[in-house]
Amino acid sequence: MADVGSPLSYYWRASGSFLGYWGLLAIFSIIAAVFLIFLSYLILKAGPKEAKNRFMALMLFTEALRCATAMLFWVYAWPESFLSVLKPARIVYYTMSFQLFVLYILAGAFYSEKKWAKKVKDFFRFHGLYVLPIISFTLIIGLSHLLGGTSVAIGDIGWIYCEGVGAGQGTTASGNPLPFEVTCPEKYASVYPLTYSNVALGPLTQVLLFIPLIGAIIATIVVGKSQKRINSEGNANLIGEVRAVRLGFIGKTTLQIVTTLILFTIISILGESPNLSTNPFNADQYVPAILIALAPLMPTAVVLAALFEGIIFTYAVIKNDMFGIDEQLRKTFSTAIFAGVGAILFLVSTEVMETIFDQGWIGGVIIGLPLIILRKPIINAIGIISSKLLPESHTKEELGYLEMYSLAKKDGKITTNERSMLDLQAKAYGINEEKKIYLEEWYDKLEEGRETPEGLAEKYGSSGINMMSVFGTTGQAPIDEREIKEAFESMDKNSDEVISPEEFSQSPEVAKLPPETQSEFFKEIDLNQDGFIQYDEFKIQAQMTESEVLRMDKENAYSEAYGIAMEDRIITDDERKMLKFQAKTFGISEERAAELEQIYDSQLEDSEE
Repeated sequence: MADVGSPLSYYWRASGSFLGYWGLLAIFSIIAAVFLIFLSYLILKAGPKEAKNRFMALMLFTEALRCATAMLFWVYAWPESFLSVLKPARIVYYTMSFQLFVLYILAGAFYSEKKWAKKVKDFFRFHGLYVLPIISFTLIIGLSHLLGGTSVAIGDIGWIYCEGVGAGQGTTASGNPLPFEVTCPEKYASVYPLTYSNVALGPLTQVLLFIPLIGAIIATIVVGKSQKRINSEGNANLIGEVRAVRLGFIGKTTLQIVTTLILFTIISILGESPNLSTNPFNADQYVPAILIALAPLMPTAVVLAALFEGIIFTYAVIKNDMFGIDEQLRKTFSTAIFAGVGAILFLVSTEVMETIFDQGWIGGVIIGLPLIILRKPIINAIGIISSKLLPESHTKEELGYLEMYSLAKKDGKITTNERSMLDLQAKAYGINEEKKIYLEEWYDKLEEGRETPEGLAEKYGSSGINMMSVFGTTGQAPIDEREIKEAFESMDKNSDEVISPEEFSQSPEVAKLPPETQSEFFKEIDLNQDGFIQYDEFKIQAQMTESEVLRMDKENAYSEAYGIAMEDRIITDDERKMLKFQAKTFGISEERAAELEQIYDSQLEDSEE
């Protein structure tokens, strides 16, 4: 029963009808789900024990499951036996809808300093990853049972089979007969044989469709209030992050509103909520072409909202942990927008051509060819938008190195002395070789693009997490008790209330520093020199300013840089500019820099004598 031939044959037949569009979007939703799972993995990998990372990873994984089950009905012409899979898939979809609602409500906790926020963070730091899904699933199943079962509460699933023009066959997931006789019209003869599934909206479904929108609105408001506070405090660590998170919720809210409006439009056309009788193969009920076109736009908006949210949130949380992630996310964003808009245009054009000429494939050609030909300029135009939404992010140390590199590159080449001075600057900033290469390549591409490379700090700002800081501070001390406690617990992997050298070096912030610097910092914090860091020791050092924590012999470093420039006994104009920049970086006045140079010159003369 329900033999539709090979997948390739079926997809080819369906390409000129509404079924082809639905199939295309369904496949796109599966791809989106896989991508969101990957983003979830990246966030969790960047901070596996951080409450915020665990929370965001769970949110994106929830969105992934929602995408994967949103359009599973239309991925292929499923046989009748597959109803046993489609039914629990619907339960998963609406369970994830409820779970998202809860997650959206709680999202603001990670940018709040209130007592309830700390409890939320603690919950996700330890148990949230599995407790919340268990609660959500139990609640949805329990409510469904009280309302008469999942087929009633969530809604039944209809399934029909058309082998050819005339009478067809049909059934439901519940086992109940369809409320109409299946009629296979001449209009879709080119697609036969086919199967088709549609769903009814139960009372629980009607609620669960709307609550993610409510949650997104609440999250936007709460995060917006936190953003104002963070901006007023000048917390550079969080300004960029909270802005991106709020933008993600604004985008999510907007697309959720679109979904809601589409549903209201469908209901207004039908005069009631969609049910099993709302079927293009029901001869007793006229289903307008606009309704067939609108229906798949709802899950389309769900998928696009999830992708937007996933990309923005990933950018916000790990942009300073994984260099180059900015560019990768921008490319993904541009591709997703191109694919999503292209799919919608494909739908509109095929439906128009189907209505006018009874040949939907003509619309596909009209839209498809220009998109293929103009793909590059269109994606470039979208790329400009993505660059505004996801700006390049550099720490102040990276910006300092880029300023230094720009000075060395002014004459179009980097001398041996300049390279040595750049290496010294990178070492002072805790920038490893891999990241140094990435920064220089990024700068070179920027220069090739004829953007003004000067004033990088002014252009890109100095916001973002300072990865050189052991405690994640920005030089503003003392930091509060909560921040100190969270930093300590994050480093204390085995929760034995002390930090070992291994735990210290494995901390995401510390791991980015050179090994010798890690060891130096550990000894400085370990006041009693017992080989472990207790909380009291950690707290004392955490309340020092960043400059104190990252203390180094800056005058010696400047003298070393001057020595490099003096190897050939001549200081070029570029080298002098680089020395001035290093003096500024180290907080050394011009007068003191001149004194240090004189001391070096005197020592050099003495050694030569």
